Amino acid sequence: MEREKKQHSTLSRRDFLKGTAAGALGAAAAGILGTGMTAFAEEAGTYTPGTYSATAQGIGTVTVTMTFDAESITDVVVDVSEETETIGALYGEELAQQIMDAQNSEIDGVSGATTTSTAAAKAAAACIAQAKGETVEISSNAASSDYEVPDSLTAEEVEASACELGEVTPDETKDFDVVVVGAGAAGVVAAGFAAEAGVSVALLQKEASVVSQGNCGSAIIKSKSTEAGIQKWIHHTNALDDWRADTKLLQAYADNSEEALMWYLNRAGLTSETEYGDGTKVDDNTNCAELLNNGDGLYAYMSTSQDLTGVWSDRLDSYAYGDDHCYFMAPWIGPKPQNVGTVLQIVLDNVAEANSNLEVFYNTPAVQLVMDGDKVTGVIGKDSDGRYIQYNASKGVILATGDYMNNDAMVNRWCPDIADFDKKQYHKTGDGYVLALSAGGKMEPLGHTKMMHDFDSGLMYEEPFLYVNMDGERFTNEYTGFVYMGNILKFQGRYNGNNVDSNHPDGSKGWYCTIYDSDYENWPSDEFVSSMVPAAAMQKYIPGAVENPEGVFDYLIDSYCCDTLEELAENLGIPYDALQASVDRYNELCETGDDVDFGKPAKYMHPIKTAPFWGVRKHIRVSAVCSGVMINENGQALNADGEVIEGLYCVGNLGGPFYGGNDYPFHQTGLSLGRCYTFGMIAGKHAASQE
Repeated sequence: MEREKKQHSTLSRRDFLKGTAAGALGAAAAGILGTGMTAFAEEAGTYTPGTYSATAQGIGTVTVTMTFDAESITDVVVDVSEETETIGALYGEELAQQIMDAQNSEIDGVSGATTTSTAAAKAAAACIAQAKGETVEISSNAASSDYEVPDSLTAEEVEASACELGEVTPDETKDFDVVVVGAGAAGVVAAGFAAEAGVSVALLQKEASVVSQGNCGSAIIKSKSTEAGIQKWIHHTNALDDWRADTKLLQAYADNSEEALMWYLNRAGLTSETEYGDGTKVDDNTNCAELLNNGDGLYAYMSTSQDLTGVWSDRLDSYAYGDDHCYFMAPWIGPKPQNVGTVLQIVLDNVAEANSNLEVFYNTPAVQLVMDGDKVTGVIGKDSDGRYIQYNASKGVILATGDYMNNDAMVNRWCPDIADFDKKQYHKTGDGYVLALSAGGKMEPLGHTKMMHDFDSGLMYEEPFLYVNMDGERFTNEYTGFVYMGNILKFQGRYNGNNVDSNHPDGSKGWYCTIYDSDYENWPSDEFVSSMVPAAAMQKYIPGAVENPEGVFDYLIDSYCCDTLEELAENLGIPYDALQASVDRYNELCETGDDVDFGKPAKYMHPIKTAPFWGVRKHIRVSAVCSGVMINENGQALNADGEVIEGLYCVGNLGGPFYGGNDYPFHQTGLSLGRCYTFGMIAGKHAASQE
């Protein structure tokens, strides 16, 4: 469940500089943050040697001074002394190094210091323009830096987003029936359903393409379920949500997810309405790959569909469905590195080609909502040239911008559990939250739900092998399910090695190693330990063992098979003496069958004696924050009094409360993406039907 590991920031809150040559400086600086905006075009030829300075507005003034010889940038200084002390002011040297390394203004920036990053990129672009003899102008159309921060937000939360709450005068106005913000798992589906309903739709995306992660989205198949079984699923899900979900939202998912999933698969060319309609293959796992194959290398490479009946149980909980049934379909689309984002781009392209009433505006973040009293009537977006475009929406605005995992201020207030862990996504700066709350929306008033796991470093995620921290010490009862490992790892130390997020220069939490020997294939299997994966199948997870391994992210695989524990410790980056001591103690406990250290059940205590020895360095990261703005079953945003905010919808991870527990419930694979598809569809239909 992965996107490419490329660190970016987002667009800044203000845009003060604009160039007149080779496009605007807004475009020149827009390479920042993977938005796909046109980067500054370095023309062939020489610079005029010398030192040049330029400023751009961040939180304060950011000054960039650059020295050039005839062919290159030779020195960069970024003065961020006026920026927020604990945010932008920390990254002057890093931003300067990025500019030097890039030899242009197309830098990644620093996630969490977005305003400062973009200001540095814009000032660097101005310096380059001067060195080339090009003209630099100051844009007069910029958001006012004076605005009142709503009580529901903090200035730090706003500044870390792409939003601009100051007064803006649009450069242009466009009229639509529905405006969707965010082209991901919820936004693409919302725009598609609204467009197919016949209304005019604008889809704004701050990236250069569709962006989503993960490979599995699921739906409840009503024809294969009993009515009571579906109600038991709602009760079961709410229990795993710590009884804090709005069951009306769970009911809406149960009623609509089948239609949403099949629409998505159909529009991607992965199945047809005819094939689905005959009902013969929808729940046949053995034919899943045959059914879901677009003939162009994209297919369902795995299915975890399941009929919830009898007694469901994990390692801690159980729930009795009795003779009732709740069937969910869960195809995994890929294989990796292709993911749901790949499929959604195909969906959007196909729907846009078939429906000329749908227009997509890439590289255009939404910076502000347009209000008429308490009603939302449109969105102001900023294009790649830094121009403000007002997109009027006569029927509704659907926010589908994803979560806030890269907005440190929001993380610290709403989900501090994840602050010290690396993130699987970037650019998720809480834009939709800022917009919705600025319009009177209300955040779920509880500690927010997180999803954290590691599907990529190696196979076998749940097996209760020996677990050691990065100091080589055993630290837990390994019978813990991997969904809870993030909570346990909060109390372990940091690790600073390969793939640590650059926003954690001192290392991050979430790292541990699973250790086992070559006898693992002879372990007895039960309902909590999957059939052991043969050693041959695990080779592609060993770095360098297989040339061009398929179905993995090369840079994330982190499994090792070694003849000695000393060699294994070296590969894993843990102290050998500590690992050997942990293995020796573990073997003693296995001999007695009594885990007096951590209490693991005796049947899972298997000694580590037979070479070669296996180890996987696991990296628990944040996949998503799954809580958001209060909504009703139509996806409409609600204010503090529980009343509908007319014209505003919040869907996907931005909408809540669908969950509510400390952790995302893993009783149904693909529920997260399935929920996004479903509420995107619900909101798209509902908005399109408004008078």
